[in-house]
Amino acid sequence: MPAPSLKITGFGIAYPPNSVPAADLDKIAYKYYEPSPALNKEGVALAVSASRLAIAEAGLAVDEITHVVATTCTNSSNPGYDSFLAQELGLRPSVEKVLLHGVGCAGGLAALRLAASLCQSAAWRGEPAHVLLSACEITSSMLRDELKIIDRDQQVRLGITLFGDGAASLVLSLDPGDIDPANKFPKGIYELVNWEHITVPDTHSDLRIDVTSTGFKPTLSARIPALTAPCTPLLYEALLKTLPNKSAHSTLPSDPTDFDWAVHPGGAAILAGIQTAMRLEKEHMKASWEVYENHGNTSSVSVLHVLDTMRRDPGREWVMSAAFGPGVAAEGCLLRRAL
Repeated sequence: MPAPSLKITGFGIAYPPNSVPAADLDKIAYKYYEPSPALNKEGVALAVSASRLAIAEAGLAVDEITHVVATTCTNSSNPGYDSFLAQELGLRPSVEKVLLHGVGCAGGLAALRLAASLCQSAAWRGEPAHVLLSACEITSSMLRDELKIIDRDQQVRLGITLFGDGAASLVLSLDPGDIDPANKFPKGIYELVNWEHITVPDTHSDLRIDVTSTGFKPTLSARIPALTAPCTPLLYEALLKTLPNKSAHSTLPSDPTDFDWAVHPGGAAILAGIQTAMRLEKEHMKASWEVYENHGNTSSVSVLHVLDTMRRDPGREWVMSAAFGPGVAAEGCLLRRAL
């Protein structure tokens, strides 16, 4: 059977209303000294807000959502925050939910990869699919442990200066025309064409987040930019081979500069390294730099925010997206703007 058409039809982004200056880090850190249900309290509210925006833009009612794929690296409760999110949104009890954990900054694209697989499964069964993807992170919960280590070891640790809190959602829909040719879906925002996953061997100690008695502890080695940059050409080459033979809109791209690039803003050195590795100009990654400069690294949330930012300005038809998480794991997606 032909590959189903998968379309991103809505986005939603939410951030806390206040910005915390460096002078207030100590006060915020002590807020998280005792175990705190920060994500289930503060985070779920952000996830609900972002999800409602995405569902509304997709033109769907909440009872039309068929699946939820959620991701976070800053909560380990059972039930997971996806259950609280579904309850607050009023989703049907029969909605299929999956919660991803342990994928960190790669979570946004890993969740998109899973959402695509769920849509493909629905197409095989001849059923509709509208997957709500939610990424939510309260990375400020890392501050207590980070400051404790800084005080103990008297060493500079940059992790706490990179991260921010936030949530992002999108709706990935199976085009109903794949089930009923008379029922065609609106053009959407992006068409998800394909995806790729790579794990770099022997890198578990380079990028990780552990749970300690005082919260979440991030470990970011100095090797990360050197590990992530070489992954990007591998993702690109694999995805380039999956371009359709014919494009209804324009000549097919054949060079990295023919794409817009939605790269997870893990840090300035990571973005600069990928820009160099792929021989790109800064304008190819404009949305990534913009999100990083305004919101820092919000882990799984960031790359989804980059995609949402990118679609708001005219650009190239084809988009390459990449994100990197613990493992080191690299996720890539090939998308096409709906023109």
